[in-house]
Amino acid sequence: MPSSEAHILVVGDARGDTPYMHNEAAAITSQLQSKGYKVVSLIGSSATTKNIMKGMYNADAIIYVGHGAYITGHYNMKGGAATGPYALYGSNDYIWGVGNQMREGWYGKTFTPPYKKGIPVILLHTCFSVGDVQGTRVANPTQTIYDFSRMFPNANYYATSWSGGEIVTDFLGGATNFADANSKNYEVIKQSTTYNGVQVWHNTNGHAAFVGNWVGTFPTAAQTSSYDDAAAEKWYQSTKGTTASAVKYKYVKKYLYTKKVVTKKKVYYYKNHHRYVKYKKVISYVKVYKTIKVRV
Repeated sequence: MPSSEAHILVVGDARGDTPYMHNEAAAITSQLQSKGYKVVSLIGSSATTKNIMKGMYNADAIIYVGHGAYITGHYNMKGGAATGPYALYGSNDYIWGVGNQMREGWYGKTFTPPYKKGIPVILLHTCFSVGDVQGTRVANPTQTIYDFSRMFPNANYYATSWSGGEIVTDFLGGATNFADANSKNYEVIKQSTTYNGVQVWHNTNGHAAFVGNWVGTFPTAAQTSSYDDAAAEKWYQSTKGTTASAVKYKYVKKYLYTKKVVTKKKVYYYKNHHRYVKYKKVISYVKVYKTIKVRV
């Protein structure tokens, strides 16, 4: 595909439980379209993990307005230290960061995000992405921001808890690069810390973060074109595969629904948003699965 044949991906309120996220994603979509941008907008139930992944294919920018996920035991929800992995929320499952790759669901095959190199990735209101959770700062914000940003390799990562998609408005209003847009923002990021050789920008007790190249730009409308669903579908199918863990999970589900329980040991898996489902151990090699919690 020619380099200009790309689009802007906007994902919003995948859980369908936060009206302000829904409205903000819709407003950003309209704002971009009014400027002539080609946009793939996935808001609410349409924001499945498959659609989000396909929307990343050859994308020129990604704007995610939604929740973040983490593994139980990796944060105490009281301002303690947080450790990854972290995930984006789809309406049906999660997209997990695995180092500098991603994974669809807990047992999916890892893949490298298929967007164009050097694109802006903008996260709005996503817990852990700026080093805080529901307004509470974690004990290790620099590491948390670094860990979250790693799932977007070769991108300019900007995250904020401020409302309104201000940085998008800055770019559409003529900001020439991230440094220029940052200077126009309500919160101007001025501080940085080096972590694992990477400069992580965020102010003490601030609500915005940046990891990338300050001279990075936002694409022009002329650099975007209609989304190529067939090409995106072909790429998506290449990410599918069966891992050992996926096979085990398949058997767990099979025996759960057919009620063929062979032992008494219970396995827990977090499913269907906020309900714990008790599984009996059905195959001797299946270990206790981790519990996943999702936070705003």
